[in-house]
Amino acid sequence: MFSLFQSVSRVRYGRGAALCLPEEIRRLGGRRVGILLGRQALHSGRLAHLFSALAAAGIAALPSDAPQTDPDPDCVARCGQWARENERDLLIGIGGGSVLDCTKAAALLACHDGPIERYYGVDKVPGPCLPTILLPTTAGTGSEMTSNTVISDTAVQRKVGVVSHYLYARSVILDPELTRSLPSFQTAVTGLDALVHAVESFVSRHATPFTDALNLQAMRMILGNIRRAVTDGQDMAAREQMLYGAALSGMAFSNTQNGIIHALGMSVPQEHHLPHGLVMAIFAPAGLTFNAPFAREKFARMAELFGSAPDNAPAEVKAASVAEGFCALMRDLGITPGLAANGLPAEELPGIARRGAAYDRLMDSNPCSATAQELEALLRRFL
Repeated sequence: MFSLFQSVSRVRYGRGAALCLPEEIRRLGGRRVGILLGRQALHSGRLAHLFSALAAAGIAALPSDAPQTDPDPDCVARCGQWARENERDLLIGIGGGSVLDCTKAAALLACHDGPIERYYGVDKVPGPCLPTILLPTTAGTGSEMTSNTVISDTAVQRKVGVVSHYLYARSVILDPELTRSLPSFQTAVTGLDALVHAVESFVSRHATPFTDALNLQAMRMILGNIRRAVTDGQDMAAREQMLYGAALSGMAFSNTQNGIIHALGMSVPQEHHLPHGLVMAIFAPAGLTFNAPFAREKFARMAELFGSAPDNAPAEVKAASVAEGFCALMRDLGITPGLAANGLPAEELPGIARRGAAYDRLMDSNPCSATAQELEALLRRFL
């Protein structure tokens, strides 16, 4: 029996670290640099200091806007074509998870023939992609650290992943200053997304001592700072811990994959246009409740971090308390638990359950498998 751990090869981090971007570009030999970022960031002037630093270093970078919400096949095809037609030799992604995912997908399609659908699944990318440097502006998806890119495909009514070690960034820059302007709601839901990554990866069938260490530290950092970051967005100490916690969970789940919560959440029809982090949060109590009996010792350890049960409680009581601990955290952050309360009516549940049960990459990582009927019954309890 053996395991494998992989991650990005280089991470710069700290307040103001984004100003090291020119150095990273030179290190990678970038001459024709393309930058993908959200439309708002592109036109707001919020990143003017970065473009000034590039200009001062004599680096001419061509910017283009990437989707602010989940990238779809048409979007990533356009971005890949843009990189190819403009003969870019290095792509930089600056933004939330959607922008970073789009950057990785564009890097793939800049080097390999499309459509992106041919690469859905694990290890289907045939060779190296355009090198990337990723700078997250949210503390949530951990996409900067993963070998995944997630595509919203309306043809199959769910989000689909492309997973390949060729998608790892060549360099990651973690600068908490880039998250300073994130509004409180987005801070809350992206932080909860990072927390879901950590709890799912921690109990994954593919968990290892390496991923356990990363996930435990990620949970400590997120649970210890998310309330502060949401309450006071200028609390840069909390912002910094959140950003690093999200990155650590990204490092971990890229090696384990996620589980039932993501299988269900990524099966929500895209026409609902719900933020990814919110979707993960509202499905988390159901997933945690389902998994608790199958990973009791690890759930008991998580209960200690959530503070959801007395220290002297039996392991089964601690394990069962984690779902309510998550709900309590949601309420503290101003988010009401429940599917219907967040725009998912009962008539959606059979389809979500059916697609979730068929999401093999994620359900194969979960501590226990489930049928569509079992998932539908579970979701009705948390409607």
